[in-house]
Amino acid sequence: MQNIDKAMMRLLSMSDWQEFRGFDSKKIKKELQLFDNEWKRYNPRKTPNNRWGLSVTSFDGGLSGIPDLDSLLNYEQETGITLHNHQCTEPTLVWEQCEELKRFLEPWKKWVTRCHFLRLDKGGFFPDHCDINKHDFSYDEVRFVGFVNTNRYGFKWIYDDKIIHADNGTFWYFNANKRHSVFSTWDNMILLVVCMNFDEELFLQMMDSALVR
Repeated sequence: MQNIDKAMMRLLSMSDWQEFRGFDSKKIKKELQLFDNEWKRYNPRKTPNNRWGLSVTSFDGGLSGIPDLDSLLNYEQETGITLHNHQCTEPTLVWEQCEELKRFLEPWKKWVTRCHFLRLDKGGFFPDHCDINKHDFSYDEVRFVGFVNTNRYGFKWIYDDKIIHADNGTFWYFNANKRHSVFSTWDNMILLVVCMNFDEELFLQMMDSALVR
């Protein structure tokens, strides 16, 4: 068994939710105003339901959302082009021009792959799903989420049939292999979604950076 396999086993034996040093959510919300006109429909090939994305990284460093805000599987089925999260790594202007975001992501930069802000307006939702790398065994990834603008009245994250409560400005690893769903009954509920390429170095970084260790 290689070290990366041991690291993944250790991670999955720990808590499904682990908190790390967060960010100033008020600063990030203010910085995002520079990009008010750059939000793109999230998963545009699916039935629209008020989900919007803003690319922090992308395949080409642009803000078109193609294909990084699309379903990469649906994109492959339509175009024949196969892409994975770990190929969407070019920083966009959002990364470069949002100072608080850039400061916050810097310690994680070498592992960050597909990364975007996700905005759910009223009626926006993700039905039950699992974000697991099902088909490609050549790499492993883990997911993190930052809570930028949410509240317990207008936003519900249901994880393994339990409602998750998190403060704005907090940043979490979560075991995305498990079933979860997200619903918004208010406008402008914003998350930061970060995929990271997993290796034993990332595991050590997580162990050193976790608020509880």
